[in-house]
Amino acid sequence: MESIKLLALAITQGLSELLPVSSSAHLIILGKMINIPTSILLLTSLQIGTTVAIIAFFWEKLVRNLFTKAKLLFYFKILVSVVPSAILGILFEKKIESVLRAEWIIAASLIFWGIIMIIAQRKVDTSDAVDDIENITWQQSLLMGFAQSIALIPGTSRSGITTLAGVGVGLNKYTAFEYSLVLGLPVLVGSSLWTIYEDLAVNGLPVLSGLDFFTYLNTGIILLIPFLVGCLSLLILKKIKRDRWLSVFGFYRIGLGALILIFTYLL
Repeated sequence: MESIKLLALAITQGLSELLPVSSSAHLIILGKMINIPTSILLLTSLQIGTTVAIIAFFWEKLVRNLFTKAKLLFYFKILVSVVPSAILGILFEKKIESVLRAEWIIAASLIFWGIIMIIAQRKVDTSDAVDDIENITWQQSLLMGFAQSIALIPGTSRSGITTLAGVGVGLNKYTAFEYSLVLGLPVLVGSSLWTIYEDLAVNGLPVLSGLDFFTYLNTGIILLIPFLVGCLSLLILKKIKRDRWLSVFGFYRIGLGALILIFTYLL
């Protein structure tokens, strides 16, 4: 039964991490529905698969002309831009886990940023915007990096808030989304390593000889399924028509937020 619950979480992670709909909101709510604790360690472990999926999807862009001045500057720009969210994440991780996971906070974040997405889709013209992530300026990258800090609040969505920020500073909608994923890589990798380090510091290395079949199965589900579903999600997202996609995600977020409020406080 636990394996089935973890499979549900893993599939949800693979779908929601790479879309601007907030994976943390989906995982926390689903975890409560199926009665499985969604600790920071579990959420981080699920993120590993989707992080590898992002790296695999952007591999050609990430390694192309790797040792040129332009590419090294591109990487340096990303590292500098993620500093604010990295610092805030380290400083307030425990507070976020204990205070900001309330259902009403998640629902409010989903609804608020969903409305902003719909407004951005209708009001912002990106026909002449920057359409290549390597042409993004320092100012645009830094503003997206600061916006990423807001995603520490469950229900916000890292890719969602940075995509909105990118569109607001002159990027094509899909380019802003692509850069939001690349911009999130240092945070995802760093937070994963940090969380694993903290767990090892407390619990030590697992004794592999003492692990049973279901432990290996559950570990495989947590790591592999988000990777496979994440790759599929990115491939589908690349193919679909994107004329009104911010509005689609915006309405989805509003509907999900409303359902959370209804089921939590009215039923």
